[in-house]
Amino acid sequence: MMNITECSAPVMLRRATAKDAQRLERFFRQFEEVSFCEWQDAKCLRGVLEQKTTTAFLALDVSGEVVGAVLGGMLGSRGTINHLAVSPFYRSQGVGQRLVEAASADMKRVGVLRMFLFVDDANLAGKRFWSAQGFCEPRGETTFERDL
Repeated sequence: MMNITECSAPVMLRRATAKDAQRLERFFRQFEEVSFCEWQDAKCLRGVLEQKTTTAFLALDVSGEVVGAVLGGMLGSRGTINHLAVSPFYRSQGVGQRLVEAASADMKRVGVLRMFLFVDDANLAGKRFWSAQGFCEPRGETTFERDL
């Protein structure tokens, strides 16, 4: 079981727990490109982080500050990355890639065979990042969604 991993940048990765809900909310809200919904508050995140189907990791600098995070979930043989962000200073140092690898390993361990995620059409840097991680745009599919 992956718990703590050394990154190429001076950060440590560790699994996020329900106790990290408020830190995770504050961190994700800093980034417009993350598309963090109004209703995704610490209480909501606490419930999500308590679920066995959730995968979540934090990247922490040497002082313990969150400099990156990933949050996703699993349903049967499919998994999703709902949110990933890395602080600007730590970008292009492998932190995002390590977070993706940690979430991917977590999902693979429980039988997930395919991962998906959504990237805003205008987020060109995000599209480049995800392409570099081996993700590709699906052909012939349209995503439908609604809030409950």
